[in-house]
Amino acid sequence: MGFILFIFSACFAFFTGVIISDVNDFCVTGYRLKSKKIKKRVRFVQITDLHGKEFGPDNKRLAAAVDRLKPDFVIMSGDIMSGKNLGRTSESTVDTAESLIRKLSLKYPVYFAPGNHEQRVEWLPDLFSFTYKEMMERFAKAGAKVLDNDEYIRIGDGICIKGLALHKDYYLKKRKGRLPFAYLDSAVGKLDEKYFNILIAHTPEYIRDYAGWGADLTLSGHYHGGIMKLPFIGGVISPKFRLFPEYTFGMFNECGKKQIVSCGLGTHTLPVRVFNPGELVCVDLLPDKK
Repeated sequence: MGFILFIFSACFAFFTGVIISDVNDFCVTGYRLKSKKIKKRVRFVQITDLHGKEFGPDNKRLAAAVDRLKPDFVIMSGDIMSGKNLGRTSESTVDTAESLIRKLSLKYPVYFAPGNHEQRVEWLPDLFSFTYKEMMERFAKAGAKVLDNDEYIRIGDGICIKGLALHKDYYLKKRKGRLPFAYLDSAVGKLDEKYFNILIAHTPEYIRDYAGWGADLTLSGHYHGGIMKLPFIGGVISPKFRLFPEYTFGMFNECGKKQIVSCGLGTHTLPVRVFNPGELVCVDLLPDKK
């Protein structure tokens, strides 16, 4: 009995240490992509699922990591604040997100598209002391180009960045099915094939649909890397409580198009990450001269 208790205590201490480390640290993952549509070499970083987390006072460590990468711009792909959190108010996570946007936008263009936590403020307004419009205005005044079913074209780079804000029905736990191309057309506008089209789409659940629609690169998060990563298996669970979901993290190729799913940086409700530190994604886009 004593040996069993010792093993249990040792395992508990080990996993507690892993969780504390993973929740409070992050790694940088780099990707390189080539396209004939890219006019010149471009580097950007992707920040997603911060959920109001701070890495050092006022996110000093995170901002320093971005600076070391020297990006041409920053993409924030949703859930930078938290619409539901234990121990902190949603207002405080908005403050944290706004402060990070202001800090980064002094040096880099910042493109922001909402995730389900930002949209939750719009879907359930009675739960919050501020409105969705007020929050988006704060982010815009802090320096972000807010892409709420909108686009921004970087003429000099040959890049069009589209930000998708999905209807709440597409986040429902019971929902299964596809995302119609007509819905994407109506939400963010038809694709112009002369540009390298980056789609910021928070949930990776519809990756096949984003690719089939024609996005050259889709940037997602939402799954937090599956909370726990298992060797040879990957992420364990999705926000819809489905075990071993596809597309929990990494780069994928569907229909000849690329998709990057970040593990994100923060947590909400329960601060748990196992073998799964936060992730800052760095992407180099290069002209393909072949």
